[in-house]
Amino acid sequence: VVGVARTARAFLPLLRESGEGRLLIVGSYFGSMAGSLGSGHLYYEASKHALEGLSDGLRRAEARRGVKVSLVKPGNISTNMNPLYGEDGTDIVVAACRHALGHATPRHRYHVGRVLGKSAWLICFLFDMLPSWVGDRLIGKPRTERRASLTSASVPS
Repeated sequence: VVGVARTARAFLPLLRESGEGRLLIVGSYFGSMAGSLGSGHLYYEASKHALEGLSDGLRRAEARRGVKVSLVKPGNISTNMNPLYGEDGTDIVVAACRHALGHATPRHRYHVGRVLGKSAWLICFLFDMLPSWVGDRLIGKPRTERRASLTSASVPS
């Protein structure tokens, strides 16, 4: 988060100067939900949540200066970092970035890809708009705990 903020601060004067600057931040659907992968993943999830606030704040603060700020929130994208759970290729992220940088009226947020077969937009909407207790119920046990309990349940004693 600090690196993104410092980079934005370094480039904002140039973006303002142009009068039509674009700032693109890439976050994750984890900015809307946390806890599904257990406590070992919370720092990553917290940083993505922080990018949501940074993006919103920069978008509002820089709008009067002609700088448009967009946040891209990919779902489970197939990469070297996510080889097991990737559901979509990087091409959809590239397409969203191109739209954000080239369209006359870019969106504030781009939800691209899928999470467990559902659209990233739907997942983010549910966790952003529903009461927190509903999100807690939807997540249930973290995926790592579910996997461990399934594995131990299938081992004969």
